Amino acid sequence: MGKLTLRLIKYFVGIISSVVIICLILSGLFLTFIYTDIQYSEMKTASAKLYEAVKSESQYSDIISEYQISNAFILKNGVITALNANMMGMMKNINLSELSEKGKYVNPRNEEFLYYKSSTDIGDIILLQNNKFSSTYMRYTYIILGVIFLIALLISIPIVAFLGKKITEPVIMLQKASLDITKGKFDIDVNVKTNDEIQELSKSLKFMAAAIEKKDIMQRDFIANVSHDFKTPLSIIRNYSEAIYDDILEEQEKKEYLKEIISEVDRLNSLVIDILQLSKLQSGKYTLEKQDFNLSEFLLGFENIFRVQIQQKNIHFNVKTSDLNLDILGDRKYLYRVIYNFIDNAIKFCVQDGSIELNFFEIEEGLKIYVKDNGVGIDSKYLDDIWERYYKNEKSGGMGMGLAICSEILKLHNFKYGVLSEIEEGAEFFFIVPKASYIKK
Repeated sequence: MGKLTLRLIKYFVGIISSVVIICLILSGLFLTFIYTDIQYSEMKTASAKLYEAVKSESQYSDIISEYQISNAFILKNGVITALNANMMGMMKNINLSELSEKGKYVNPRNEEFLYYKSSTDIGDIILLQNNKFSSTYMRYTYIILGVIFLIALLISIPIVAFLGKKITEPVIMLQKASLDITKGKFDIDVNVKTNDEIQELSKSLKFMAAAIEKKDIMQRDFIANVSHDFKTPLSIIRNYSEAIYDDILEEQEKKEYLKEIISEVDRLNSLVIDILQLSKLQSGKYTLEKQDFNLSEFLLGFENIFRVQIQQKNIHFNVKTSDLNLDILGDRKYLYRVIYNFIDNAIKFCVQDGSIELNFFEIEEGLKIYVKDNGVGIDSKYLDDIWERYYKNEKSGGMGMGLAICSEILKLHNFKYGVLSEIEEGAEFFFIVPKASYIKK
């Protein structure tokens, strides 16, 4: 029997026990009171009927028998007239004239009676009824509740154990699946059909396993890419350095080798900076330095930055700034990096003699800034992956961190972003500046 099943049984027994105890307490407090009140009411009715019978000189023994009256008598001017049994010693040492309307009386033999007194024109009619039945009734009530408690336990424990097993089986399956995930086994078989939160949890676990597997693959690819991207320049640096150290080069060749070494060091430094910057952005430790700047001037600044790459592929690069003159609020340095990366990717994947457009326009949500090319496009199944830090297209080179950094920058700005693309139809990378973050002039 599982721990969860035992816990369910323990809770259930606790609840049943609490209910029975509460019932016993309430029955002790209220049932006796209610039963006694009912008896007084019946004695009052019996007293009224006896009055009518005595006054009309009718037979009243049936009334006394019907209402189970132990003793009945009339008290008038100090004279007691018994209506059924002998009253001698029944209420000894009691001033009958001072009795209240109703109450309890214990006789010398320690027997408890209920009495009811009604004043009439023929005298005070006093009725007594043995209260033994009330205590007996309560005792049987407690016995019945105890029996019900035991029967409930005998019936419920097997049922709870069965239900507990039904509940714990899928939980145990999920536990095993989670342990498999920690061991790197992502192809988990969790077929839970309970139509409740446990089934939803199993779906979430499957989704998590798929996401972790995807991250794991990307991370391994990332490590492989990092190793390759670091190994190549390090090999070049070592080979060139050895050649210079062995003094086998002409002076001009030494300068060229040193220049190449510096270039590879810069490349390594750029890679390290990208890794550190992405980590810093994702940790949430970076605070944006927002300021207002003119958008048109900002975009026009990209016209000559990629001149060499554009000329090599004979690309037509068109920067459109529309007729809108406005300032946007943001971190200029980091937004510059976003658009730089968008344009750099567009050039890499743009066809020979192709075109790239940088522009912005207003939409319902705010201001849309985009970079659009007519290149090879992106398969729709990869559109979400390209923003991941470990994703890398085979044709792109690098470690696949450029768009991941862009994603983190835009998230910090609370700007919506995305990409629209189809195979052989080019791609459009964009982000949207909300209306609260720009001002028209």
